[in-house]
Amino acid sequence: MAFKTIAETDTLELFRTTFNALSQQDFGDIANLSAAISATNLVDAMNETISIATSSSGFTIADDTSTVQLVGGGDTLTVLGTANQIQSVVTVPDTITFSFPNNVQIPNAFTVLGSISTLGTIQISGNQISSTNSPTVEISDGLKAGVTTINPTGGNNIESSSGFTVFGSSIFMGLSKNLFFEGATDNSFDTKLTVTDPTATRSISLPDADGIVALTNTTSYATGSIFASTSTLVIYDSTGSEVKRIVGSAT
Repeated sequence: MAFKTIAETDTLELFRTTFNALSQQDFGDIANLSAAISATNLVDAMNETISIATSSSGFTIADDTSTVQLVGGGDTLTVLGTANQIQSVVTVPDTITFSFPNNVQIPNAFTVLGSISTLGTIQISGNQISSTNSPTVEISDGLKAGVTTINPTGGNNIESSSGFTVFGSSIFMGLSKNLFFEGATDNSFDTKLTVTDPTATRSISLPDADGIVALTNTTSYATGSIFASTSTLVIYDSTGSEVKRIVGSAT
């Protein structure tokens, strides 16, 4: 755009031709203005052009809440990571790298999609938990399923808050394993139930009755209540006092 002046002594014709040349050549024809520009004067058109240029040279960012932010020329996009959740590093040229820190914290629910998930050496597949480097999965703390608690620390206890631990299948004791009863007092004494090594399959049935099991090496004697029919032998001394009563089966 050339700089033009008109002197006091110039004619009106010179002013007319100078103005026409200024509007037609230097300013340009308004009819040739791009449809993207709606302004009808030079200043507004320049402001509108700057706005269009700024928006086209930038970009827009949005989040999952539909919050939108325009980043244009001269603006700075700052990416901040949350402590123990995610971290970001900006490098030259024009690169931003997202990664997880060594210790990741997830404040709310964490859902993993896929048929198999591995955390360290623990593998979860459907409803199965297994180890990738061992045939055994070790649990250091107590494990509770429903009302039953398995406590590996306080004496390897299996306890139920309902008062009973119910086994849905037969209990098979392994080689040289015994069954111990603590009794009513928590001390070093207990009763051990064991079996002599069987030479054939044996079956021992407990009767459908209340009572006390009599042992062969005890001084107590069996009462008539354990026999279907009984015979009683009473021994008296010379004074007629009972000394001994022997109860036996009548059959």
